[in-house]
Amino acid sequence: MGDLLETLPIAWKTWGVLIIFGLPMMIVIVGELLLFLEKRESEFIPIVHNIRNILLPNLAVYLILSKIMKLGDDSLILKISATFFWLVLIHSALKFVNTLVFSDALPATVRDRIPKLLVDFSRTFLVLLGAAIIASSVWGADLGRLLAALGVGSVVLGLALQDVLGGLFSGIALLSSKPFTIGDWIRIGDIDGRVETIDWRAVTLIDFSGDSIVVPNAVIAKERFKNFSRPNPIHRESVGFDISFDDPPNKVKQVLLEAASETKMILKEPAPHVALISYDEFSIHYEIRYFIDNYAEVANIHNDFITRIWYANRRYGITFPTRAHEVYNFSGEECTTQSQSPKDIQALLKASEVFAVPDNQLLELAKHCKIDEFGVGECLLQKGLLTDNIYLILDGLAKEHIENKNGKTIHERRLKQGDVFGLSSLVRKEPSIVTVCAFSDIRVIVIDIEAMHTLLKDNPEVAQALENMADGHERKVKKSLFLS
Repeated sequence: MGDLLETLPIAWKTWGVLIIFGLPMMIVIVGELLLFLEKRESEFIPIVHNIRNILLPNLAVYLILSKIMKLGDDSLILKISATFFWLVLIHSALKFVNTLVFSDALPATVRDRIPKLLVDFSRTFLVLLGAAIIASSVWGADLGRLLAALGVGSVVLGLALQDVLGGLFSGIALLSSKPFTIGDWIRIGDIDGRVETIDWRAVTLIDFSGDSIVVPNAVIAKERFKNFSRPNPIHRESVGFDISFDDPPNKVKQVLLEAASETKMILKEPAPHVALISYDEFSIHYEIRYFIDNYAEVANIHNDFITRIWYANRRYGITFPTRAHEVYNFSGEECTTQSQSPKDIQALLKASEVFAVPDNQLLELAKHCKIDEFGVGECLLQKGLLTDNIYLILDGLAKEHIENKNGKTIHERRLKQGDVFGLSSLVRKEPSIVTVCAFSDIRVIVIDIEAMHTLLKDNPEVAQALENMADGHERKVKKSLFLS
């Protein structure tokens, strides 16, 4: 064996032994790493496959051609082998960068802080570096002359594209700090939209109409913009109202806050706040400030809130002012106010079988009633709360429902014209077991419970009928909950 090694060329004694023993050892080590990654279902498995099945065998071929067979640098086969080796190495490096940044290899907080442009630059740098190594060391290209030519060409191209490149690099400088990411709601100038894509040239937004808006990075670098999603999604909205001087400020504030508290998606914390801003010529100007945590719904929340304000103001007798110098000419019968007289309410109550009592008692009850209007979604009765009134539906529909802790509806029933609700507080002095909200715009007679107690003392048969109604309603609700 020793005589055999003595007769081998020096190249075989070093590179041949290294290839014969080193290559299998490297393949075994990489294979063990591959098994380890497969157990963890790692994203790096394809990269290690490339190294074991392509890169290492190609390296062995290159070493055989260059170190053992002593092919010269001008050999086409050697150049092709070296080029293939570098291409596989660059491809593996690019896949490593992609996997490292876009998979779960890094924590989400770290991945989010890596600008996409930096990743693109890293890819470009690796490609250019590999191309330079291949051109210089493998194919013998003179990089000095090439760089000099590129330098002159870059100056000419830079002067020709000065504005374009200025905008590009200002955009790169801006986006490298990642002031927003894909999915954020932002405002640039007078444009509101959700960030759809971010690239080297521009940012694409989707506005509330669903239209795509492309904003160049150069514009973003010069504009002041607002991010509604970061550092947290809580955002404050302000809505102004002009209210008549005849309405007490504290009453107005209470009504505005009540409407805000009942509007879906307006946050309870931080709590809404109402400020009296100014005394104007014909009105007092108020501003309510409320908070939301989903800017995508800002328009819907605003619409729901100001709609509720109209109904709330109507119920509480708060008026929006008209201009003082307007003159109306009227000839005809005297105008009646919006509120119904006790006799009108008495007639409406009498049409219901529930209130089968003498006319004088019904008229007395009507004096403690009023007719109110509620808009879609407004709640008249809340589960778990005592109420000071019972309600008789004149027209429209209401929805009686119960939700579980997760917000899922587990009981639901429609209430229609002639239905009465709120009886638990009347006959048992217990909190309501259901929530009742307007399913459409509705008008109801709001009946004071204390006045009803007086009526029931004189009419025990009506009291018994209402007790039976409350019992029947409770049984239906429990049955519905049991079936659900």
